[in-house]
Amino acid sequence: MDYSSFKDAERSGWNERAAVYESHTALATLQIAPAMLDALRLRPGMRLLDVACGTGNVAAAASALGCEACGIDFAPAMIAQAKARFPGTVFQEGDAEALDFDEASFDAVSNNMGLFHVSDTALALSEARRVLVPGGRFSFSQWAAPEESDLYRMLFSIIPRVADMTRADPAPDAYALSDPAAAQGMLRNAGFDAVETRRLDTVLLANGPDFFEFFLNFGVRVPLIVQAQDPDVQDQLRREINAAVQPYQTPQGYEVPMPSLLYTGQKPC
Repeated sequence: MDYSSFKDAERSGWNERAAVYESHTALATLQIAPAMLDALRLRPGMRLLDVACGTGNVAAAASALGCEACGIDFAPAMIAQAKARFPGTVFQEGDAEALDFDEASFDAVSNNMGLFHVSDTALALSEARRVLVPGGRFSFSQWAAPEESDLYRMLFSIIPRVADMTRADPAPDAYALSDPAAAQGMLRNAGFDAVETRRLDTVLLANGPDFFEFFLNFGVRVPLIVQAQDPDVQDQLRREINAAVQPYQTPQGYEVPMPSLLYTGQKPC
């Protein structure tokens, strides 16, 4: 299957959301960062590559721990934000499926919710292994499957029923890595051992009264489906999703459980 249109749409979508990433997506992904940094067993002086770095939080945290960190992202606007926020850390454009680094260049590689958006997961895993030194560790995160997530169970009880799903470009299975056995198998097939999985009780923190509007800026995959619909269908999606999320309302907005999974593997020595 050719997923090139999906990849182009993802890059465009994240470019458009770079300015609001910290007030939207990062409110959830930052919750994963401490466990990810711990899983990588970072120490001062280690070299870290943060793939799909977004606005730079994981790479900058590694720098604060004394690591020599570099963050890459395929969205130029994300890299611009990262450079402005953390001028002491190296950031550059880059593709998870074609890392522009020599073999054995890093002691650790991180990818916080980036594999959710690539077109060839196996290739991205292989590239992460290639640039690691023997004994180096790789850690990535993934949202839990809809049946285990209040957020995605709610969304996918509404969207496929209301929307014409065939209007969106073909895309890889968003939840292929939400099955721990499958994800662990992919890591091993890519050449990693000492594979570990940890479940994190991540929560979506949505500020403001209109949850639907917030979520259109939170990610890219669901908006690509929504934006392909006719205006009346989009209006119906807004009404039904905003109604369904009312039990999670707080004085600030909404707090919706959306657990995540943290996978870690090691390149054999």
